[in-house]
Amino acid sequence: MRFTLMVLCIMLCAGMSFAKSVTFVENGNPKAVILISSQPDPDENLAAKELVEHIEKISGCRIDIVQQGADKRWQINPALGSKGICYIFLGSVAMTPEMEKSIRSKGTDPDSFMIQVQSNPAGISSIRIAGLSSEGTLFGVYDLLEQIGVRWYMPGDIGAVIPEKKTITIEEQNNIQVPSFPARHLQMAADKTWYRRMRLGGPYFPSAHGINIGKPDINKEPELFALVNGKRQASQLCISNPEVLARAIKETKNYFRKNPSAEWIGMGPNDGGGFCECENCRALDAGDFDIFEHRVSMTDRYIWFFNEVLKGISDEFPDKKIGFYCYSCYMKPPVKVKPDPRIVPAFAPISLCRIHGMSNPVCPERSYYRKIMEAWGKILPETYERGYFFNLADPGFPFSKVHAIRDEIPVAHQLGVKGWRVETIPHWASMTPTIYIATKLFWNHAADVDALIHDFAINFFGPAADEMEKYIVLMDAALRDADYHTGCSHDLPFIYNPQIMKTAAQYLKSAEAKTKNTKFAERVAIFKLSYDYLAAFLSMLENRNKFDFVSAKKDLEKVQEIQQVAFKYNPQMFSEKPATSYMKRFFSPCVEQGYERVTGKNIFVAGLPDEWDFLIDPESLGEELGYFRTGKIGGNWTKIKTKTLSWSDQGLRYYKGDAWYRIVVTIPEKFRGKKVLLWFGGVDELAKVWLNGNVIGTSPGKAFVPFEFDVTDFVNWGKENFIAVKITNERLNELGTGGITAPVMFYARQE
Repeated sequence: MRFTLMVLCIMLCAGMSFAKSVTFVENGNPKAVILISSQPDPDENLAAKELVEHIEKISGCRIDIVQQGADKRWQINPALGSKGICYIFLGSVAMTPEMEKSIRSKGTDPDSFMIQVQSNPAGISSIRIAGLSSEGTLFGVYDLLEQIGVRWYMPGDIGAVIPEKKTITIEEQNNIQVPSFPARHLQMAADKTWYRRMRLGGPYFPSAHGINIGKPDINKEPELFALVNGKRQASQLCISNPEVLARAIKETKNYFRKNPSAEWIGMGPNDGGGFCECENCRALDAGDFDIFEHRVSMTDRYIWFFNEVLKGISDEFPDKKIGFYCYSCYMKPPVKVKPDPRIVPAFAPISLCRIHGMSNPVCPERSYYRKIMEAWGKILPETYERGYFFNLADPGFPFSKVHAIRDEIPVAHQLGVKGWRVETIPHWASMTPTIYIATKLFWNHAADVDALIHDFAINFFGPAADEMEKYIVLMDAALRDADYHTGCSHDLPFIYNPQIMKTAAQYLKSAEAKTKNTKFAERVAIFKLSYDYLAAFLSMLENRNKFDFVSAKKDLEKVQEIQQVAFKYNPQMFSEKPATSYMKRFFSPCVEQGYERVTGKNIFVAGLPDEWDFLIDPESLGEELGYFRTGKIGGNWTKIKTKTLSWSDQGLRYYKGDAWYRIVVTIPEKFRGKKVLLWFGGVDELAKVWLNGNVIGTSPGKAFVPFEFDVTDFVNWGKENFIAVKITNERLNELGTGGITAPVMFYARQE
């Protein structure tokens, strides 16, 4: 038995590694000094300052910063002594030829760094942190601080985790880090200090909506602008016009003369449609039809134009580049035009699903995005990602994309994408895990996401770590597994179904109990705020869809109250401008106007059902065929939902064109003699409405805005009334849907 135990002990010891560590604060006393250049640049100074301030917050101990003298000596406080002291070298004074060689063997990105921690038998230890740039040194300091337990999950004090310990040690290491992507940016308003602590930075992809040709006047020079339906309009330029090209070359040269350090210029169509239909512009197209945009791809004509601009500036600027958005109907690669290698696309797949990852089997269309990314990577040496990490038109409800980014960021690295400039709204109460993990994957595409979530839960929520980790995973999985794809907030009742909401509430309730009267309580409260916000919104949709606008208005007021609480945090837990503007644009008008029409002197008459007869009309034949007539009409009509499901949810995806709705409703005889109106809570985007074969009006044409018609003279009292609605949907909007999108009802107005 003793022999067996001895062998087991030897085996265990052989499998263990006893890592040595260096101590630089001991029992609240300094055991180190920070050494920097006599002429440090701003980032080296910042690196030293950040290290000193965080060590003091952790231990209460302040470490001295010593600059190198002109004689290359250091004036170190004698009180430190020499035994057991740790010298922390930062930046240029830390870099040795061997360190630089070691870093460059892994990569040459200027943000790369090395942390070298060594102990000495004589008791003198050293920590060297040096980057290939001063920013690399700063990032190395941030990594060291993370190693000793510091975290910055969101900007401000509430997002910072500062451990409390009187003794601080760091393991010996030769730690070289090179970012996976040279460019790592989140396009959002964020605290710059937090931004850099997350090691975001690198080349910033330029904006690419529009082509600068000076300030042409369409009234004086109409030929420079797009010919659309036989008329010149300012939606786009006529890029086949030689004068447009000449002016673009001139303005591009002027830009680079004024900005000689600029690597590239952003260029592309204006955001939106209205492309030139003149014979010469059409001749530039390859005839490649974009099935996702339902129109001919515009990529070839613009790649031709970019090629010509680059050719025109090459005499003076042979190395400058053009960055453009791979977006809308110019997302597909060119078919007949070979792009100049100085053209740099940035993928912005707005017309593809914005919820799921490209490997998710629940979302076949997102896999198409991988094909786009791969195809561009084969024809151009440099590509970027300019997608979306938030739910478009979302006022700040829970929306986790952890499942998507853990899938797509490694794939992007594999396919050679050079960097990110992702559109993001910092709704911190719901988006913190997504944003935080994205920054980590930008730096290291192979980071362990499950470990990051676990680390976040432990450090951010303390005793409630288990419940909050389960909550985060639950809410993320709800989106991952949902067969909804437009990104529309109308889908949230189905994504966060009653069972998920019940389970989430249980996790949050337990987390609140475990963190009561602790420093973690406020962090749990933030996530609970996000949950309550969602719950009030879901209740509002449910009540408005039942025509209970009195209850829906109370829910809306609750939503607005929660917003005001969230706006008072620093940083704001919901970003105020998008949160308020999206609610006002897409949701609150229906509830507020619906409330007005069922209260006071107004009387609810009849609510139309969710499901209507439906038929798409891509050739716009419906009016000629009389789809608005009373009585039964053939033509293979089907059933479709209106106020609860979008077109995409019902197999129509981003259908563009005409579509028809029909429904029959009885208006009670008791309302005869009153003024009766037919009210629509919203459509996308233009509606023409008939009642009993009579055209009663056309909507204003602005999507999601309520409208109504006086139908008193057209009602069959106490009998069947036939309603027909022709919807015309032409433009892709933030909600990515179409058709009737809100409740429809009759109400009577007391004069």
